[in-house]
Amino acid sequence: MQKKVGDIMTQDVVSVKLDSTVAEILDTMLKRNISGVVVVDSGGDVVGIVSALDIFKLATNEHIDFCYTAEDIMTPYTISVTPDTTVEEASRIMLQHGIHRLVVTASPTRKKPLGIVTSTDILRVLGESARQSECRAERR
Repeated sequence: MQKKVGDIMTQDVVSVKLDSTVAEILDTMLKRNISGVVVVDSGGDVVGIVSALDIFKLATNEHIDFCYTAEDIMTPYTISVTPDTTVEEASRIMLQHGIHRLVVTASPTRKKPLGIVTSTDILRVLGESARQSECRAERR
């Protein structure tokens, strides 16, 4: 049986509001030791994601304006998966779109975040499989 996204997702979704400043977002990311946050509107629906790369893009200027908001720098949110999505399908979606995290929602039309799955979560699943593989046991 294949693992599902719901089996490996992080349920404690770290989110910020559209008007959160880059300074606030950085503070949140550093305190939580994460590389991205979900951006939600006033109703709690997912509207985007701010990743470390989005912030790095600001650093290409000599002066970083930490007063930019999440809305200014976020990657607009268009892709979601459900808890029933297979890990294999989630990894395919990440590869196809060049992204490292997917927000998990109840359905494609319901945008309240239930969790988040990252490329690191998927690597953990692969690591478990590798530890149990026959070729690893044979090489010892």
